[in-house]
Amino acid sequence: MKKKVFLPMLAATLLFGMGLVACGNQGNSNGKQQTTSSVPARPKINATAPGDKKSVELEIDGEVQLTADQADVAWKSSDEKVATVDQTGKVKAIASGSATITASKEGYTSGSVSITVRKPAALGTLKMEDADHYAADGWWGTGDDGSTPLYARTSGNASDAQCIAHMDNGDKETLTFASDKAIKAELVVMMASRTAVDDLTAVMDVKFNEAAITPTNKALEGGSSSEFAEVSFGQVDIKAGDNVLLFEFKASAPYMDDVMLYSKEAATITAKPAAAKDAIVITNTELAVTEGETLQLTGAPAGARYVSSDETKATVDENGLVSAVAKGSVAITVIKEGMLSARVSITVNEKVVEGSFLTEFEAGEQEGAAITFKDATGGYRVTNAFPQGETLTVPINAPKAGKFTMIFVARIAYSVTFDGNLASAFEIKLNGNAVSTSVTLNGNSWTEYTIADVDLNNGANTLTLKALADNNPVNFDTIKFVPKA
Repeated sequence: MKKKVFLPMLAATLLFGMGLVACGNQGNSNGKQQTTSSVPARPKINATAPGDKKSVELEIDGEVQLTADQADVAWKSSDEKVATVDQTGKVKAIASGSATITASKEGYTSGSVSITVRKPAALGTLKMEDADHYAADGWWGTGDDGSTPLYARTSGNASDAQCIAHMDNGDKETLTFASDKAIKAELVVMMASRTAVDDLTAVMDVKFNEAAITPTNKALEGGSSSEFAEVSFGQVDIKAGDNVLLFEFKASAPYMDDVMLYSKEAATITAKPAAAKDAIVITNTELAVTEGETLQLTGAPAGARYVSSDETKATVDENGLVSAVAKGSVAITVIKEGMLSARVSITVNEKVVEGSFLTEFEAGEQEGAAITFKDATGGYRVTNAFPQGETLTVPINAPKAGKFTMIFVARIAYSVTFDGNLASAFEIKLNGNAVSTSVTLNGNSWTEYTIADVDLNNGANTLTLKALADNNPVNFDTIKFVPKA
């Protein structure tokens, strides 16, 4: 019996000695067995709110007493702008948001309680759409065609899918409401902006009952125009009777939705929508006229005044008589105090001179690399980006021989730095003869530029443009030839 016990034990001893077991002293050259020690886990502090809760919701100015299962812990708030805590564990809600209250003690793992602070239900909510819209340019709307009224922002997360939008320098909004008694309240406006606003005071002046007020947080994050955020203007004194909130804009302004009033005091707040305005109605709002001619606007009420958006294209007198000056588009705004304005879109057509004709630049051919063609306004196409040293050759088929004024429709290419001097960018030749020009292009809008008076042969002629500058700083559209008298 002793042998049966001894032999297995000996075999086991030999196996261990040969190092065939994966753990043990593998890799330890001195043959000593390695040992490890573990640190005892520190006990964790159990911090709780009443009801053994780990999270609490409070209204602003609300309080809650927290407790810990260890004595002499140190209490700390992660954000004292949201909630504070004293060394007894009493928490006070300061402003809407979230904070973590932590209890800590040497030798223990800290415990915590989450605090969410929210505003109480609003005492009153007012709609900015009820404000008395005023646009400094006389047009109760926005855009070149005046198609969008100031109030008609209908997308985004506005509370009713509609809010005030498209305010600009000089515009105003006046919102009036009544209270049945005098109280103090926090005034909050919902705002959104496509681009970040670093300082709202640079965008708008705000007055409440004629006293200037400023937002508590002057910055507004940019992004999607649908992302409305609360902007607080702090505590205001609401008086019994009518109260007036006035926004005066100094720059392109954020979108504005609801105005909320928060107070511990009870009161009845009643919105007083601005009186509806009658709209000026013009008989025809889309008209055309030829250069040098006139047309009469009809339908405006007595005492209305007229404003042209571009007097280089058309002027208008105090009676609504429009005089066409030059080819292009222009808007005439009809304004009368107390009424919604009207806008008339007018197209000024070019006066055709007998014997004039057009040639398109893309009818030409370029030596070397191919020209890139792009669609231009008016259904034309435009040559673009032929490199330095390349020549564009355009065939001209004149209806008769004689002296003509040559006019280019051109523009400076977008995102190109260029002083506009055409002669420095291109060498221009007609039938092999140099064409001198002192033209300076003045922007990236399609514009007619008179190049020079030239002599054309009856029938075939050849115009060449050699690029003197790389990157082609000019886009070309059409060439017009007008016979000289």
